[in-house]
Amino acid sequence: MASSRGSQSQGWQAGRGSSRAGSAAPSAGRDPDAETLYQLLNVPFTATKAEVTKAYRESMRRVHPDRMPEHRRAAAENLAKDLNAAYAILSDPAKRRAYDQTIRQQEMQDQLMKRYVGGFGGPGIGGTDPFAQGLKRDVTASERREFRRSERSAFVTILSAFLVVTLGVIGLLILFSLASWGVSRIF
Repeated sequence: MASSRGSQSQGWQAGRGSSRAGSAAPSAGRDPDAETLYQLLNVPFTATKAEVTKAYRESMRRVHPDRMPEHRRAAAENLAKDLNAAYAILSDPAKRRAYDQTIRQQEMQDQLMKRYVGGFGGPGIGGTDPFAQGLKRDVTASERREFRRSERSAFVTILSAFLVVTLGVIGLLILFSLASWGVSRIF
């Protein structure tokens, strides 16, 4: 996790994203793609207060605005504000409990939306349905034979319909040419 955290801090220092933790604070309209306060501090969900404090201090030491060159200072200030907000919430047990509750609610809502709405497609459309994987069973030999038989039957039906239509068109063309030849003979 440390290597991914380093790349994220470089992204913050480069000016990408100004206040992502602000949107991850307890609110009803939290962006589901924004990183959580736990991800911002690079600590697990089960981290103790001491672990949160240690991660906060290490992060602040690494990205403090006074240690940054002038061109990266604005992004570092935004990240420092986000880290301060994250630490303020995760170090206070009551605020942390409320934040954890909003995270759980958001996760449940996201899972329900993905399950039943699925990004404009139903389960299995645009991806695999994790719930359906356990319901699938292997196809038996008799089912494979039946599937092949039905495919052959469908092919024969389509081929015969094509032949009937083709012969009908050829017959009409012959009939029309005979009729036009007979009319030209009479007149």
